Parts: sequence; structure tokens; C-alpha cells
Amino acid sequence: MPTDWLADLSRSFRRHRGGRAGWFLQVHRDKLRVKSSDLPPRPGESGSPAARSVTMRTPPGPATVKDALEEACEIFDGVMAGTWAWPVADAMEEEEGRVTRAMVEKLAERLRHQLVGERMAETTWQRTWGPYLAALADVAGRENGPPEVILASYLKGWGPNSRARQMAHDRARTLWKLAGLPWPSIILALRGNGRAAADPAGVRSFSDDEINLLRERIQASRQLTNSDLLCWDLLTVFGLRPVELQGLELRQEGGALVAVVTRAKVSSRGRSGPRSVPAVPPEGWPADCHQLLKRWKQHGVPESMLKARSPGQALTQQLRRMRMSSDLTAYGLRHAYALRVGVELGLHVREAAALMGHSPQVHLTQYGRRLDHPSLIAKVAGAVERRAV
Repeated sequence: MPTDWLADLSRSFRRHRGGRAGWFLQVHRDKLRVKSSDLPPRPGESGSPAARSVTMRTPPGPATVKDALEEACEIFDGVMAGTWAWPVADAMEEEEGRVTRAMVEKLAERLRHQLVGERMAETTWQRTWGPYLAALADVAGRENGPPEVILASYLKGWGPNSRARQMAHDRARTLWKLAGLPWPSIILALRGNGRAAADPAGVRSFSDDEINLLRERIQASRQLTNSDLLCWDLLTVFGLRPVELQGLELRQEGGALVAVVTRAKVSSRGRSGPRSVPAVPPEGWPADCHQLLKRWKQHGVPESMLKARSPGQALTQQLRRMRMSSDLTAYGLRHAYALRVGVELGLHVREAAALMGHSPQVHLTQYGRRLDHPSLIAKVAGAVERRAV
């Protein structure tokens, strides 16, 4: 009979237990599992079910009887000795019917140990991973339901088609991969496409009027200094990332004012090296960019900015204190620089991308809507006019 191997396995397992009753071997959904009321509660479990089941690593079948017996005996001996613990993957098995806070927190801690120190700093984890996984644990603790229910409720906490929801989805999926579990297919649709929610006008950049207004407010502020104003002017005329203020060098090369960026950027797409960037001030600025080189030598970048882990966050907080528009960030000056060299100077995408320290593909992704929109409108208007003639 096809199940003779299971009967033989059960008899051998019974002999190992020395007569201890209440233990069973079963085939469930093409997996072999041990069932017993002696198994300890799962992490975060409340109540006392009559019996619990643990899924075995060994697949069912006559060819694996020896390995299955060894694994079943190891589980029994560990439970009797009080040393056995639920495997993380098994604790989150979908067939068990629910995901608990303890399961999520245990996985998150394992993931933190894998990433922190190898791929990121502890502060980066706390800022970019911790809040998402803590939110997932909160949902699991509140609802304590099946994986699909927990994940759907968790993802709906972020706006549809938002970048935040994409990040929430991808971080939760990383946990499932760590546990060796399949990702529920019905959850994929909830991830959405962040670009679908992007502003049709493209990136939000500073206008020339907003740049001049910001300078006026910094100069009138009692809290900000000449060094703070220097930082903002450097971002404006060189299109820097805020973190590139660290390790920056400024010099005059011929008739051009040039910033030498030494701070490398590391991402999943690769590593950007040092680059030289010529000054491209907003329209109406003097050629020396308000004596920028002289102010650089006199004041320099503030020590607090040189040591900050996130200069962009510190600068954006200054924007809030200056009561600038709430949708402006420090990166808005980098966006303004990109549009200045692309629209006003007419540089090729490849040339503009090289100045900004990224690839042409990234440049088009970020600024394509703003760069192409004026010519597209003019092209359509011209075609409509010609048709009417």
C-alpha cells in the first residue's frame, strides 16, 4: 500500500518514545508533521489547544523514512528535555492560521543583526527599517490573524500608490523570505506603483523667487549664521546632495567657480566617485555668486553640518523654521539646479547627469517630466495650429 512507509515510520517512532503516548506522524498538504499535546506553546500563543503540530523539514515519502525518523526523534527528545523551540519559519507557517507580534519581532531582530554593521549603520536601520517593521508588529499584535489579513491591514496604513507603501511592502516581504515562506499572491496588488501618484508636473523644485526669499529670511534670522547661508548657497549653485557638503572643496579654475565633491554615494545601483561641478547660479545672481568663494574661506561649512548623520534632515528643519512652503525640502535646490542646466543651458541628459553624479537613466526618471513637458506642449500646439490652417 502507498502508506506502508508511514506506518513503518510511526512504529519506529513509537519504539523510540518508549511507550510515551500522544505523539503522531501525519502527512498534511504534502508535508510531514509531528503532532502532540506535549509541544510547547508557539511564541505569543495564548490558550491551551489539545494538540499542536510542527512541520518537519524532511519531505514525506518512502525514500526519506530514515531522515524523517531522525528528525522526529530529535523533536521528541528536545521537547522532553525542555530544550526544543519553535523554528521561526514553522511558527509563521500559513497553515497554522495566524501571525503574532512575537513572530514578527523575532524575525525583525534576526534581520537587524544581518543588516546592521554589514550593509547599514544602526541609525539607518532605526530611520528606514525599524518604523515599518514596528508597524507590522503592532498590526500583528492587534489582529493576530492569518498572513493575508495581517499584511493587508498593515499595507493599507499607507496611501495607495505611495512610495511609503512600496517600502512597507518590500520590508515585510524581506521578513517572509528570511523565514523561507512564500509571499501571498493577493498581497502583490497592494504594493502599487509609486510613480502613479507622482505629481504630473514632476519634481518640486525651488523657483528663483523662492531661492531669493529663502536667502532674505536666513539673513534676517537671529538663529542662523553666515555659515548657514553659505550652505544654502552651495546647494543652490552646485546642485549638491546635502551630504556632499561634507568633504567639499571650492576653487577658482580659470574664470569658473568649481566645487570638488569628494563624498562618495553608495547605493544598490553602484558607487559614485569624486566629481567637479561648475557653478550655475539662478538668473539675476552676480557672477561671483554673492562672493561665494570669499565667504567659503571666511566662514566655511558649520561644524555641526560636517558631523551630522543626515545634513538633509537638518537643513529641511531650517526650512520649516524659515516658514517656507511645506512641500519644499533641501533637495529642492538640487532639483532646481538640474532644471537650470537642462532647460536654461540646454545641456544633454548625459552631460547633466555627469554633473549631478548619477546615471542618465536616473536623471530622466527624476526630471524627464519637467524637461520634456515644455517641448511637448509646443509640439502639440504647433501641430494643432497647422491642422487648422
